[in-house]
Amino acid sequence: MANDSKQDTATEQPDTPQKKGSIAWLVVLLLIVIIGLAGWLGYRYVYQDLLATNQNLQQQSAQRQQQLEQLNNELQQLKQQQQRLPQQIEQNLDQVANSLRRNVSDQAQELSDVQRAVQSVQAEFAALDVSQATAWRVLEARHLVEQASHKLYIDQQPELAMQLLELADSHLAALNNPAYQGIRQAINDDKLVLATINTNAHVDTAMALTSLRAQLTSQRWIVSAPSRTLSSTDVAADAPWYTRLQASAQTLFNQLIRVQHRERPIEPQLSMAFVELTKQRVLLQLQLAQQAALTQSDQLYRDSISEAKHLVAEVAAQSDIDLSALQYQLARLASPQLQAELPAQLRSLPLINQKARAITAGATP
Repeated sequence: MANDSKQDTATEQPDTPQKKGSIAWLVVLLLIVIIGLAGWLGYRYVYQDLLATNQNLQQQSAQRQQQLEQLNNELQQLKQQQQRLPQQIEQNLDQVANSLRRNVSDQAQELSDVQRAVQSVQAEFAALDVSQATAWRVLEARHLVEQASHKLYIDQQPELAMQLLELADSHLAALNNPAYQGIRQAINDDKLVLATINTNAHVDTAMALTSLRAQLTSQRWIVSAPSRTLSSTDVAADAPWYTRLQASAQTLFNQLIRVQHRERPIEPQLSMAFVELTKQRVLLQLQLAQQAALTQSDQLYRDSISEAKHLVAEVAAQSDIDLSALQYQLARLASPQLQAELPAQLRSLPLINQKARAITAGATP
């Protein structure tokens, strides 16, 4: 028995080193596989990413290099332009100076021509006798009065007409002849009439309408509800219980039911929407009247103001809104003078025409 046990022990000892060697090789093989897999993964992902990043950096570096080259080219162009700038400025200054010299020379030539023309006219006027000078001044005065009439009645410019009349009066004053005193007096009367003409009446009316529209816009048209009347429910302290009960019932009745009282006949109460709409219609009519005033359209202006007055009167009649001030202003603006009131004719025109016809007919002035 002892011998058998020894033999078993002897047979088991050689197997243990073989098992240990096989496990070591398995571990080594596993490590090799892990290292290979890690290397493949590193090459597949990390290295490829590094290559892509390197390419991007190279492209960006090339772009930066191109941008730097462009900036250098632009800098060189700017330096060249800066070098050429003084020459261009000098050339422009020379051109401007030459142009100014030409303009001065042309103006001097024109002034010389005008002076020669004035001297020629003065020489011709000096060569005229007294009768010819008088005829020239009278005819010139008539022409100026006719131009003043055109400016007044056609162009609606009384200021220019007054200036022309003053110039015509200066020609007659230069004659120093009492025979023309009546014409000068007529010219002076025409000037006084023209001084009273207001050509801005339509503008003043439009400005008044603007102020009225602003006031109306800021106003609030509020329709107040009819007043509520409650009967007295005061009860004496020593009143019986049924009297106090009746007073309590009356108070409850007054709280649940509204008793309205109006001193005039019952009419449908205007709603706030209707009142606001009417206000907007009045504002629209005032705007139309303002445009008509600026264009001096009398008929459109009167129609717009009349419609605004009708709308305001309708609201005032059917509500307790105080619109008396607005009605007064509309009545004041109902008939303005949009167009300037011109005289029928200039008094000086027929008189100066009579003198001019006498001169052209050969009569002595």
